[in-house]
Amino acid sequence: MDWKIHKLKPANDRNSRARRKTMPGYDRQPPLEHSLQVLVGLRMSIARNAADMKVFHFGKIQPHPSGTGTVGLYVLHIRCPWRLVSRDTVYTGTSDRLVGPADGKEVDDGNPRSGSLQDVKFASLLGGDDEITRSFLNTSEQLIVTSVNVDSCGGADLLLSGDYRLQIFPDGSCEEDWRFVEMRGRHLVIKGGRLRIDD
Repeated sequence: MDWKIHKLKPANDRNSRARRKTMPGYDRQPPLEHSLQVLVGLRMSIARNAADMKVFHFGKIQPHPSGTGTVGLYVLHIRCPWRLVSRDTVYTGTSDRLVGPADGKEVDDGNPRSGSLQDVKFASLLGGDDEITRSFLNTSEQLIVTSVNVDSCGGADLLLSGDYRLQIFPDGSCEEDWRFVEMRGRHLVIKGGRLRIDD
């Protein structure tokens, strides 16, 4: 597998972005913020758990290339802390997966619909579910990506319609924090503050 290492640049460094756009191969190997712009205009369509990861799919739901399960056009696999913010309030986030669905109730990992506070929150927000893939499906008209920004340490901030934001916070120096998956293309992997592109 071919891979390349890229040092992340601050999202607000306009001069740096302009220089990168003139570099040979820029369109073939774009940096993280440029690559994430394909999400703008797409709806968060699926939210699910996969082992220790939170997985968010964007765009039209389609069969997985393997023939098993369903996917969106693009996917975020998140291992590091994240949160979904509504206006000035944390709607849910990483820690809610460790909190029971109601006062006095324990977390039930075997119940993907309402086993934790995080599950209850996504059930309410997205409205639909798929028992086969143990996923929440977005049946609403909200959570469409309207803008994307990244920071110099690999963090990402996705502004979503309905006045929500999905914010990702890498917190390690050596392990994988998260990755952006183009279902029929590359994986852009954030690990230790660097971007690795797996073709």
